[in-house]
Amino acid sequence: MSDTTKLILPVITEYLLKQLENITQINIQSQQHVLVMWASAFYIVENYQEIIGETDITFKVLQLSSSMASGNEELTPIPVYLAILRGLERLMLTNVLNKQDSETLIKLSVDRLCMPSPQRAMAALGLMLTCMYSGKQGDQYTPPIMLRQPSFEDDGCEVPMPQDPESLIIAMERVTVLFDRIRKGFPFEAQVIAGILPLFLSDFFPPQDIMNKVIGEFLSSQQPHPQLMATVVFKVFSTLHAKGQHALVRDWVMLSLSNFTQRTPIAMAMWSLTCFFISASTNEWLRSLFEHVLGRMGKMETVDCRFFCLAALDFRSQLTDDGQLRAFHSTFQSVASKEKPYADLMACCT
Repeated sequence: MSDTTKLILPVITEYLLKQLENITQINIQSQQHVLVMWASAFYIVENYQEIIGETDITFKVLQLSSSMASGNEELTPIPVYLAILRGLERLMLTNVLNKQDSETLIKLSVDRLCMPSPQRAMAALGLMLTCMYSGKQGDQYTPPIMLRQPSFEDDGCEVPMPQDPESLIIAMERVTVLFDRIRKGFPFEAQVIAGILPLFLSDFFPPQDIMNKVIGEFLSSQQPHPQLMATVVFKVFSTLHAKGQHALVRDWVMLSLSNFTQRTPIAMAMWSLTCFFISASTNEWLRSLFEHVLGRMGKMETVDCRFFCLAALDFRSQLTDDGQLRAFHSTFQSVASKEKPYADLMACCT
């Protein structure tokens, strides 16, 4: 590094910090200047740590950027907001920031995910994912090492080691924000979040801690995107199957059956159960029907009833425990007298 750089860098950083601290209102004429200052500030923090590492410049840039990103939308135009969040992402990816900084940025991104503006919310989603995937949070949120032990079915199942409950609660609160955005956001936002959600959940949470939330969202009558949630369930189950956790999938299906049969109207209940059983299946031929069944939401024609019985019987064939078989029959027998699809299924089981 040249002596000239060492001489002028303090002058530049002093000017940048002074200017950024004094910004109270941005207009069209000054917006380009502000963008240049932020770009310069992030570049210096990223590339000149050997000079500024012992100063508080990094802390001040982080503090100012967090303050501006969380400020009033009128005072922080979208171009400036996006530039700040992209700059923070780069600092995370280049390992300039520490764990405490990462936690601060995750809190900022979770807060910004609740904003009405989809542009601001999706940018915040990117920052949150960057922070969590950068490795800064791995020791807190990554699923613990899985041990394999034999089950009563002799098909090894994975048992998670204990995880810090407090960290898990904090992480689950952040997942709840994503589910809320699927409900309340624009359709394209819901598609984006639903697209990354299965892998995100698999990467950061033990399955037993997220299944209740995923299935609950799929069943919720307040969920405006049931098809997207059905796809999330399908992909989450696919991941569990790939890990050999077939028994865990069957257990969750059995635990949820009665909730599905109580769903109204019956056409939605039957469609939900069909998607659910196909997701739980290991039969590739049946699983290939998922996309077709997904598009028949709310229909109750003869072909839909056949798909339902086919998927239900396939799931029943996977049950080797007598207790689960009895529970399966009991659940549908209790509603068979009320709805014809369930009566047809019981007839196929005899």
